[in-house]
Amino acid sequence: MKRRSYLTTRRFGGGGGGLFSSIGRLVGALVALLILVLLVLRLAAPGLLTSLASPFLRTGQALTEGVGSSMTLDSRSSLIKDRERLIRENEALNVQNATFAARVADLQRLLGNRTERAGGVLAGVLARPPVSPYDVLVVDQGSDAGVRIGATAYGSGGVPLGTVTSADARSARVTLYSHTGNVTEGWAGASRIPVKLTGTGAGGFDAEIPGTAGALVGDEIFVPGPGALPIAVITEVVTDPSSPSVVLRIRSQVNPFSLTWVTIQ
Repeated sequence: MKRRSYLTTRRFGGGGGGLFSSIGRLVGALVALLILVLLVLRLAAPGLLTSLASPFLRTGQALTEGVGSSMTLDSRSSLIKDRERLIRENEALNVQNATFAARVADLQRLLGNRTERAGGVLAGVLARPPVSPYDVLVVDQGSDAGVRIGATAYGSGGVPLGTVTSADARSARVTLYSHTGNVTEGWAGASRIPVKLTGTGAGGFDAEIPGTAGALVGDEIFVPGPGALPIAVITEVVTDPSSPSVVLRIRSQVNPFSLTWVTIQ
């Protein structure tokens, strides 16, 4: 019985190990043969191997470039959109900053550099000449903010501009001293020559005084207030040999066409 088992094992290659060894040797021989053929082709005809492999190389390259191009286009489109959005946001911020800077500059001209709280009501000018009637301002504060008829409106540097002639809850009208036909008592020059200022419109006044009073071009014009408040300056002295009087041409120190803020008290 033992002898038969030994013969059977020998006949079939030791339980199958011989069969696998034969297949392995065959595969190894084929691989070696393939490598030998490739080496011969590489040495004998190097261009042939490149020609055979080039279709596969081109296909791989095309697929890689296609994926890369798709990703590049998507990335470029996204970057362009982000850039355009940032440009729009930057433009909006520039406009906003310019608006704030102009507002700060206007308020500094109006209030100066003082740090204490300003007296009166700060009001923005909604309409000025020529949008509003000449020498009338429409402001954005009214009776709800404490603006009352007869109150004085002041411009940059505390220059008196005129008086409040009407007010509702949220707005008011300021009639400037230079309104046509308005008559305002005041003084001229350092010697305080009494004058009656007659408004001629657009920030202008006329006044008639004796020629011997000695008013000169450049003299300031003052109106009553807490002391004497400068509101205008003499720009011309008109003389007439047949008259003992002279006519003063006077211009407001504040341009009514560029007013943006006033204080009312």
